[in-house]
Amino acid sequence: MQPWHFVLVQGDEAIDELATAFNETNQEVREAPLLIVICARVEDDVTVDEKPYYLFDAGLAVENLLLAATDLGLVTHLILSFDEGEVRRILEIPDEYRVVLVTPLAYPVESSYDEAAKERLRERTRKNLGEITHYGKWDL
Repeated sequence: MQPWHFVLVQGDEAIDELATAFNETNQEVREAPLLIVICARVEDDVTVDEKPYYLFDAGLAVENLLLAATDLGLVTHLILSFDEGEVRRILEIPDEYRVVLVTPLAYPVESSYDEAAKERLRERTRKNLGEITHYGKWDL
């Protein structure tokens, strides 16, 4: 099943309007030529043992999109902090759909891309594998 929908937003005016739904730290999206708004609806996917999988499946689609974009040399940035109702209103997304996330898709500014990538990697912390892996039983 494919519960996700992508709303493609292009043009300065449309992007500026959508950016009003984002917090201050995400206003750099105004510089992107394209924003992709990922939406999903619970009814479009399976629910197993009362666990709906529509957000998980939408996340897998986003992961593939991000990997493909990176392979093409494009820059993305997951935007998770936004006014969902305002995004839905601006883009006329039906109420039964959740706005999962937004990502800009852009070509990197060469001089800043390597520097920004190094900065993000420097800030990244990962849990030790022993903290997230359990053998045989959940052992803390």
